[in-house]
Amino acid sequence: MKELLNKLASAKAEIKATKLKKEGKNTYSNYEYYTPSQIEFLVASACHNNKLLTSFDLIRNELGVYGRLTVYDLESGEKLTAEMASAIPEIKATNIAQQLGGCVTYTERYLKMSLFGITDNQLDFDTTENTKKQAETKTATKAPEQPKIIDTKKVIFDYLANNAEALSYYKKKYLFTTIDELTDGQIREIYEHLKKYNKI
Repeated sequence: MKELLNKLASAKAEIKATKLKKEGKNTYSNYEYYTPSQIEFLVASACHNNKLLTSFDLIRNELGVYGRLTVYDLESGEKLTAEMASAIPEIKATNIAQQLGGCVTYTERYLKMSLFGITDNQLDFDTTENTKKQAETKTATKAPEQPKIIDTKKVIFDYLANNAEALSYYKKKYLFTTIDELTDGQIREIYEHLKKYNKI
């Protein structure tokens, strides 16, 4: 087992030292990541160089579905297994075989990422890098100040309480019974609408 662990450690170090550029890009959270094909390439290459072989099984028992990844040492025959809980996703417009395939693909990939140390710091929102990026983003894209919700709500409530015609109009538009049912966004919209016509 010691030799297998040494080989696994060597494979992890090889992957960590890779210069492979991440091809995936999350434009919403602004980070790059290894694509599924890149993860498979990294693991396969590291296993080949260290004479290792992986095998994946999806297993169902009374507790649910889980994945098992087995790593074999091709020289000694030793093996190491890692398991991860999983689930068959409900994907619209697919049959059960396609849903099962999705479960296999994702579970195997995340087990390989875990066992071979493939991580993306950008996915951890508590890292120093992300905390700094979030602070910079907030500073750079600071939105114009909105009226305080409490004050705005009071202004709208007072106005509608004294204007039956306006109250009836907004009830039909936003389908509410009492002012408390309005969302913050709806209150801002009413506020801006009334302000536009110099009603408040």
